[in-house]
Amino acid sequence: MIEFISLRYKIHPSSLVLILQMFGKLISKNKSLITSLKLFSLLFIGISGGYFAYNAYHLDEFHEQFFEKMNSIYSVSRRFSSYYNNTGTTFIPKGMHDYNGVDVWVKKPSDVKLLSTGINRLRSQLDEITDNNIWTIAVFENPADYVHFDPARPLYLELYKNNHDKDIIKRIIQREGLGETYRYFYGCNLKLTERYVEESSNQKIRSLYYPIYNDRKLDALLVIDIKSNLLNESLKNYNNEFKTVLFSNPSKHGYYIKKLLPCASQDPFYVGVNLLAILKVSLTPALLLTFFIQLLTSRLKRRKFSLQRDLMTHFYRRDYYEKKLLSQKSFCLLIIDIDNFKSINDTYGHEVGDEVIRTVAERINQCIRQSDIAIRWGGEEFILSFPVMTKEQLELKAEEIRHIIQVYPIHAIDVTISIGGTVSDTLSFTEAYKVSDDALYQSKHNGRNQSTII
Repeated sequence: MIEFISLRYKIHPSSLVLILQMFGKLISKNKSLITSLKLFSLLFIGISGGYFAYNAYHLDEFHEQFFEKMNSIYSVSRRFSSYYNNTGTTFIPKGMHDYNGVDVWVKKPSDVKLLSTGINRLRSQLDEITDNNIWTIAVFENPADYVHFDPARPLYLELYKNNHDKDIIKRIIQREGLGETYRYFYGCNLKLTERYVEESSNQKIRSLYYPIYNDRKLDALLVIDIKSNLLNESLKNYNNEFKTVLFSNPSKHGYYIKKLLPCASQDPFYVGVNLLAILKVSLTPALLLTFFIQLLTSRLKRRKFSLQRDLMTHFYRRDYYEKKLLSQKSFCLLIIDIDNFKSINDTYGHEVGDEVIRTVAERINQCIRQSDIAIRWGGEEFILSFPVMTKEQLELKAEEIRHIIQVYPIHAIDVTISIGGTVSDTLSFTEAYKVSDDALYQSKHNGRNQSTII
């Protein structure tokens, strides 16, 4: 076959052998690349799917956690009414006053409830719950003769300093649907507004309104401005703690939750899983796992190869395969020995001798099939075991191998082999080996570079 290709395309035989070897290596590399890509794809899909499920689970967990945080804000805010109702008054003249860091704006001289201690305590508790995302706390008296600010924002000052409408608080109560909330007990007797931007500061906030009633009379309105950044910071902290990739922008999500926050009637709460982030996070572990699995597989293969195969020829090792031959019942054996190998070693050195053994093994391998067994039996001796063959077929195979060795020099050395073999289904391996070895002796005795099949 090789001779035909060489004649048809006028390629030198040694070049053809090299081309065939390179082609085989290329196919092997491509198969390895395809295997690696398949492994990476499976790992990437598996990790992405698992990480998505993990994030989807935590989506519900974060939702419950954040709602619990909002309810804690409401609970702490409601308790302020008890402090308000049990605080005495003192006379304060008109103007802006500072009490314990709380600004009090008085429109006309009045008896004023001093709420600074309670407001400071309320801020401290809310800051702890919200990670310092409280913007402003204000308490508006009804009628609006004075107001407490922590701190005094320009927007509020402008609204209440220049506005002489004493019904403004009632209008807020009516607009937000907070009339007679004392009937709700601990239901939604307060209101969380939609997000808006405070004009003077450009701060995005949501306002919490809590009306304080006594004997069905509206005494005051507690206003707590919460930075809308609370959601994003809570998500950031949650993601850092649980290694998730949850986001609050619905346009980035492939899967999300959309719900109203407690005691809110508009501006839904969006939290979802960012699919692109899932893929980005999954990429690195998939690559690393692919690398480590390939590395481990490669090491296991090398370990297995070193236990089964001779490193020089890649033929089976005698100590590995001999026990299999001993259990066989029928044989088509060839024993191959390199002629005058000691002389080659002595003349050209062991490195050249090793190269001769490697090249002979490569050429033998070109003549046999994957189902055929090649064993390095000794230094320069090989055994080939074939599936069922006739004696004539074995003779042809032996001559094919002998010819390909002797026709092309190795390192400018004319190398030949002698072959002995047998076909039998009645002999044990020991007996078949002895018959083949006797046939090899005949080949050597008759002048070498020939094959003898008994």
